[in-house]
Amino acid sequence: MSTPQPLNASRGNRFGIGFFRVLLHCGTFGFALWSSRIVTWFYARFDRRAFAATADYLKLRFPEDADSERRLRRHFHKLLNELAKMLIVSYRMGIGKALPIEEEDRRFLPENGGAVIVLAHYDCWQAAMELMNHCSGRRINIMAHSDRAIGADKYLALKDKTGFNVISTEGFSGGLVEASAALERGEAVILMGDRPVPGTAAVEAEYLGGRIAVPLSPWMLAARNNVPAIPVLTELREDPQRIVIRYYPPVPLPDSPGHRLRAADLAPAAAQYVKLLEDAARRNPYRVFRFGGTGEDRSNVLETPNKRE
Repeated sequence: MSTPQPLNASRGNRFGIGFFRVLLHCGTFGFALWSSRIVTWFYARFDRRAFAATADYLKLRFPEDADSERRLRRHFHKLLNELAKMLIVSYRMGIGKALPIEEEDRRFLPENGGAVIVLAHYDCWQAAMELMNHCSGRRINIMAHSDRAIGADKYLALKDKTGFNVISTEGFSGGLVEASAALERGEAVILMGDRPVPGTAAVEAEYLGGRIAVPLSPWMLAARNNVPAIPVLTELREDPQRIVIRYYPPVPLPDSPGHRLRAADLAPAAAQYVKLLEDAARRNPYRVFRFGGTGEDRSNVLETPNKRE
């Protein structure tokens, strides 16, 4: 069976991102945002694969419209419009037109020592790469797979894309050996916690009345190295327009005697994290960029009992 490709492997770079770049260089920020409604309408109307990739989330978030494709497509258009806004903001930051960045609850991030920082594809998440400039002088590592669409990559908000260390997840160990070594040196490691990479261990958790799969790697890495796992969400806020990076309390993790942990041992940590994602989806339903559900590889997903049954 072929490995499912991320949606951004064929979306965004060929037309949408390039179009917004032209608008930003030739026009204004406001005009680019206004024009995004037209571009995203095109995708919402004609891109069936993208719609299918988002439908699972939209049906959970808007159950009253789950049986109506027409109404779901309206939600889909709003989500795409918010995604376009986040990409425009991130691209502007990458060319030196940064927005003010504020931090909330920084006290949850320890001043020194290794730490796992868990991000999500939510709101203006690409701007959270600025965490590298805020982590108390630590060296920052990000565990990631390579981006197929260069124009929509995860580093879009960075003016200097070479100022941090990337640990590839495409090697033999999935990057866990290198990440563990970084944590032992007292460095920080950034992982995405909301979408599992095909072929990696994942667990299902309750979410908006249904269930979603999330990766186990953030919790496994933190527990095995006895360091905190700190969720972080980034939000674009108005009046005035600014980016807020919010830290959450470290997620409780099981002890790891001899570094022997089962996936089931980490399921409670993943479930607690999913509750944060659920709250975020209720606050900003069109800023949850969970493109999945079509052709996903579920061979490594541990299905935990549904407490509602």
